[in-house]
Amino acid sequence: MLLTSLVLFFAALIPSGTADQFVLHSPPARPSWIRKMASIGDSYSAGLGAGTRIDFYCSRYALSYPNILRSYLFGGNERKELQFLSCSGATSTEILENQVPKLDEDIDLLTISAGGNDIGLTPILSNCIYQFYMSGEDECEKSIQEARERITDESQLYRNLIELIDAVKPKVNYSHGVIYVTGYAGFFGVDDETCDNVTWAVWNSVESKKQYLTLELRQALEDLVRSVNRVLFRAVRQSGPNVRFVDYDEHIKAARGRYCESGVQEPAPNRPELAFYEWSTVDPSENKTALQNETGGDVPKGSFESGIAERINKTLQEHPDWEFDPDKGFVNKTRDGMGEEGVVEDTIHWMLPDAWKRVFHLRPEGHQIIARLILKSLEREGMGRANWIRIWRPDAPALEEL
Repeated sequence: MLLTSLVLFFAALIPSGTADQFVLHSPPARPSWIRKMASIGDSYSAGLGAGTRIDFYCSRYALSYPNILRSYLFGGNERKELQFLSCSGATSTEILENQVPKLDEDIDLLTISAGGNDIGLTPILSNCIYQFYMSGEDECEKSIQEARERITDESQLYRNLIELIDAVKPKVNYSHGVIYVTGYAGFFGVDDETCDNVTWAVWNSVESKKQYLTLELRQALEDLVRSVNRVLFRAVRQSGPNVRFVDYDEHIKAARGRYCESGVQEPAPNRPELAFYEWSTVDPSENKTALQNETGGDVPKGSFESGIAERINKTLQEHPDWEFDPDKGFVNKTRDGMGEEGVVEDTIHWMLPDAWKRVFHLRPEGHQIIARLILKSLEREGMGRANWIRIWRPDAPALEEL
């Protein structure tokens, strides 16, 4: 039943380069009380790689779920707009310090995506999957163990999330405003051993050090995602009834949207059901040649992409003769005016095809799932006015029935 619903859901959504072209048949009623919407968070709400790029520094994209929500809720109404502050690479502490102070007052709908960067997503991707900087198996195990330690029930991650949610409450309309905290989805299927002999390591050299997508590794990464979601849910539950958790993991799983789903022979970067970007994934509205054969621009320091670029620069400094796997793209080893370690002013030389900037991030279909879940939640709540309890204005009088 769930899979059938998802098939019908995807059929109703026509992804393209911009959210304004997003089509949703038989949609839930538009909540007219939502006049001010804002989104803060990391690359999963910035929508890294999904659709048309609408911001350079933070890598915000048009087919991110906040922008899809904006397009559907507000359309062309210039009096209603999305305050889109999400920034790729941001930790929960950076979101608190850099994004929350910029929020407007009296927000009706606020979305938050935070936590993934707190546990160290980039080191895990590098040490365990792509090995942008070629390290041994012990480095992968170390990255996973460090992430586990950051996710414990009484961890700094939990405290940071509570502090973040508490900080945004005064920004939200005290009578009917609502906050949605979005979780994360598991990346890998763990039903069989089909992927055990697959490696996504990017360098041709040092075969003996390459990581493989074994069932044991995939299960460990799946457990990490579930653990993060549990901490997020616990923080949301602690924060009161006007704060909601959006768990889309089971929806991605039901649609067979993960890498290494049972019976799938990887690499399969353009499998229609795939919910995440892989190297050389090409969405219907994109130009394959442009994505795979042209290097992207420089990327800001501190961004998700810069973490990858720094590791590749480090590898090339230590092993200038090493070559990328030709099936995965290329590295431009020359750059006029490049400073030490590829740093150019406040950016880092990307050196990779555009298709690489978004690996392990949601494709438009994944963002559409999140947008749909939020819209359905708003519909179920009767547009949120009658029964919600005020939690950040305890001195305010009780709501009257509408």
